[in-house]
Amino acid sequence: MLRAADYRERARASLSGNWGMAVLVCFVGALLGGIQSVIPVTANYQYGEGMSVQIFGINMSLNQLPAEMLGILAVMMSILSIYALAQFVIGGVVELGMCAYFSKRALGENADIKDEFAYFQYFGKALGLRIVTSIFIFLWTMLFIIPGLIATYRYAMAPYIMAEHPEMGIMEAIEASKQMMDGNKWSLFCLNFSFIGWMILSACTFGIGDLFLNPYTHMATAHFYLNLSRGSSGNFNSDGMM
Repeated sequence: MLRAADYRERARASLSGNWGMAVLVCFVGALLGGIQSVIPVTANYQYGEGMSVQIFGINMSLNQLPAEMLGILAVMMSILSIYALAQFVIGGVVELGMCAYFSKRALGENADIKDEFAYFQYFGKALGLRIVTSIFIFLWTMLFIIPGLIATYRYAMAPYIMAEHPEMGIMEAIEASKQMMDGNKWSLFCLNFSFIGWMILSACTFGIGDLFLNPYTHMATAHFYLNLSRGSSGNFNSDGMM
C-alpha cells in the first residue's frame, strides 16, 4: 500500500524537467475551468443598515456609496458572475484534458498543452459529468458537511476515468469512481492533507506559490488514480474499473 509520501515522490519524479508545461496547463485550467471567483465577493443584508458587499475582505455599505460607484460595482459583479458560469460550463471538458495530461506524464508518456483541449468533442458528456457530480455532492452536503466531503472523494476519480475512457457514459464513470474509491477515500484524503504545509506557504505568497503547488498536487493525484486503476504492477486492472 503506497503512502502519501510515495505519491509525492512519484509526482516530483514525473515533474522533473516538465515543470514549465505543467505550470502552464494548470494556469490555463484555472483561467478556463476553475469554479472559484477571481475576486472574492460576498453580499449580505442587515436590517437598518441595508445591503453591503465585501470585496477583498473590505466591507462596503451600499447605502454609503455614490451612484457612480454602485453602477461600476453592479457591472463588475455581473461580469464576475458570467465569468464564473462560463468557467463551470467549460470547466468539465478542460478538467478531462488536465486529467489526461497528468496521467500521461505520470506514465512517462509525451504530453503537452494540446491534451488540455483534446476532449471538446465530448463537451456535452464532460459538462454532464460536472453537473451530476456537483448535484450529488450538494445534496449530500445539505445533510451535513461530512457526508458532502465523503461524496467529494467518492466521485473524485470520475474525471480521470472518463478522460481515459471517453466512451463511458456519465453514470458509468460515476459508478466506476464509487467502486474504485471504496476503501480508498481516506487514503486520498491523507494525500490531500499531506500538502497542508505547502498550502500554508503558498498562502504566505498571496497565492503565487499555487503556480507550483497545483501541478504537484495534480500529478500526485494522477499517480493515485493510476495506482488504483492498474494496481501496483502498473498494468491496467479492468476489474477495478467496473
